[in-house]
Amino acid sequence: MLAALIAVITFGAAVLCFILAEGLFDTRQPHNAETHCHSEAPVPVMVSVLNGLATGLLLAAAFSLLCLLVLLFRYPSERSAVAVPLTAVGLVASVLFMFGAGYETVRPAPVATGYNPCAFSSR
Repeated sequence: MLAALIAVITFGAAVLCFILAEGLFDTRQPHNAETHCHSEAPVPVMVSVLNGLATGLLLAAAFSLLCLLVLLFRYPSERSAVAVPLTAVGLVASVLFMFGAGYETVRPAPVATGYNPCAFSSR
């Protein structure tokens, strides 16, 4: 039960870090509009820090879900039929989200949709 609580808290904290990072990331928009290249726009340090923190929190969530799966297999109960698939889905989602967070920490996405990635203006 403690592993499930840790997984929920760390996953929720990681999502909160992503929301805060996206809010800070939107401050780049005026610079992006001027240069037409998202790789030239400065990324705030706090965005990278929050994305890195979210990656670490998602790693902790994945580890606690893995521990929960081991415990569910070691000590089966009548709730295991529902708990094992839900835990496995949560583990996969956490790991995939973690890889996405790690990628965004290394190379953030452009702010605007349909944005030209580098210096070639469509005007």
